[in-house]
Amino acid sequence: MKRILAPFKRFLDWLVLSWIEILPYGPLPDRFKRLILRCYGARVGRNPTIYAGVWIRPIRGLSLGDNVSIGRDVVITTAGTVTIGDNVMIGHGTKIISANHAIPPGRGQMRFAGHQDKPVVIEDDAWIAAQVVILPGVRVGEGAVVAAGAVVTRDVAPFTIVGGVPARVLRNRLEETASPDPSGA
Repeated sequence: MKRILAPFKRFLDWLVLSWIEILPYGPLPDRFKRLILRCYGARVGRNPTIYAGVWIRPIRGLSLGDNVSIGRDVVITTAGTVTIGDNVMIGHGTKIISANHAIPPGRGQMRFAGHQDKPVVIEDDAWIAAQVVILPGVRVGEGAVVAAGAVVTRDVAPFTIVGGVPARVLRNRLEETASPDPSGA
């Protein structure tokens, strides 16, 4: 009986999960998306903002903090788990990847080598700009900024700004001098 019902369950799951991808952002749609994510095993904090086109699979490996904003057309693969802290902003078109294909030694076949799952953690108050790629096993520290188009292959220290391919440190937010007074006083 389970084998007969399995295709119907997959279709129902696809139908329900597609609402996350097609609904616009806003208070009511975001509440509905939060409910769907929770029903499928994600941990979701208060007040998420999830734009249309966001693709998350499998959902059970996702943990979102409070006040998280996920921009349009973001892809999040959570086989290795993805944890996103409070007040994090994720820009449009970003890819957060927590699993990758294993590379077999020698002449082993790539297609059947399996996968390597590694957790991705984005700590509180981080800003991930548009079109960023974050690879498996990366931790983005508290208050860090990842510039648009960066490919993050290593951990990002707290309060640093990184950019480039591969991402490298551009500067530290804690070492910045105060802005001059615009009034000239």
